[in-house]
Amino acid sequence: MTLTHLHGMLLYALVVSVAFGFLSRRRPLERVKYIAWSLFLFLLVGIGIGWAMYPFSK
Repeated sequence: MTLTHLHGMLLYALVVSVAFGFLSRRRPLERVKYIAWSLFLFLLVGIGIGWAMYPFSK
């Protein structure tokens, strides 16, 4: 199985977001909200950094 950079980032963001959600919040609804929010932010920052570094790759 070969992972691309995008798949690796998605997998990492999902695993870390779930871990953060279960370690930091107590109520199930708060956990789900925190997991979704942190997953969104991980992906947003990752794509943003990749987009910012793109001009330097050439």
